[in-house]
Amino acid sequence: MLAGVIYTLTPPVELIDRQNDTQIFGIVTDGLTGEPLESVNVYLTYTTFGDATDSNGLYSFTTNLSGQFELVYSPVGYDAKRYVVLLGGSENEIRMDVEMVKHSLTLDEIEVEADNSEWLQNYELFEQEFLGQTPNSAAAEIKNRWVLNFERTDTNELIAFAEDPIQISNRALGYELTADLNEFTWDLRNRSGFYRVKVWFEEKEPSGEEEYQMWQRNRAQVYRGSFRHFLKSLYDDQLFRNRFEIVWQDTDQRARIQQLSEEEMRDALELRNLDLDLISQGVKGFILRESVDVLIGGRSIRSDTRNRARLIPMKDDHIFFVTPDGNLADLMSLATAGHWSVMRMADMVPIDYRP
Repeated sequence: MLAGVIYTLTPPVELIDRQNDTQIFGIVTDGLTGEPLESVNVYLTYTTFGDATDSNGLYSFTTNLSGQFELVYSPVGYDAKRYVVLLGGSENEIRMDVEMVKHSLTLDEIEVEADNSEWLQNYELFEQEFLGQTPNSAAAEIKNRWVLNFERTDTNELIAFAEDPIQISNRALGYELTADLNEFTWDLRNRSGFYRVKVWFEEKEPSGEEEYQMWQRNRAQVYRGSFRHFLKSLYDDQLFRNRFEIVWQDTDQRARIQQLSEEEMRDALELRNLDLDLISQGVKGFILRESVDVLIGGRSIRSDTRNRARLIPMKDDHIFFVTPDGNLADLMSLATAGHWSVMRMADMVPIDYRP
């Protein structure tokens, strides 16, 4: 059975023209008292772009990305807030002043199970599915696992939730991750399920040249054969060269993804309320009429042992847009399952990573 990581997809990425940098800034306050809030993480999800508020509640950062992104406000003790922003247009400044609301539950109302065997058993299962079970996951650590709580359903599903952001240190790839867990449900019998998460990547400081070079090798290895590598290959019409083959779902019969004409692109962008300037920036549109599988890697002479991933169209018109750097220009237009979902949090690089 396919294990799906739903909606953990890369949003749009940067412009060809680097002159259109956007500054995102503002102040974050307590919605009840009006007092400024310090140490609130403000970031563009799945990127390294973000900032933490200072003692006056102020934040500011600049990005060269373009397209539709989620801007996340992630404080400890408060409910996270998310806003969709469109970057790379005529506006080079976005001011967002945000009021935060404290968690509706108090610590006294939360059942703390961090020291019992059932919680530990659930945590181990969660860690395997959330971080993954690859060599990189062995070097990844959840630093504040006490923020997690779990439930088991009658059908043996594991449900996890975290009131505050999960802090992850990935020593294999050289990133510190802040992960806001929106939903996690896993069927323990069938080893399948889904989760939704928003992530901010921060670069770790290497201890020396050897560790830095190791991170570069590991990041490149994670990128090869990844969902973003596939999108970049599709954009460049280099699928075969980069060892990707599209087939109909659960078959070996070749399929194809059709590229839109410029007129079809314009109509589709208008229907999605996306900026028509994306066309001049080199964004391409494609239509995927039904789910397909993607075979990854080289095929041997005797048997086909290639990894199999699945692409699932999520929009009614079955259209998705790809930027020149190989990222989706419309969040939520595709979901993935299969091999790409096996590569969990420990095998993720930010979308502004360049191989």
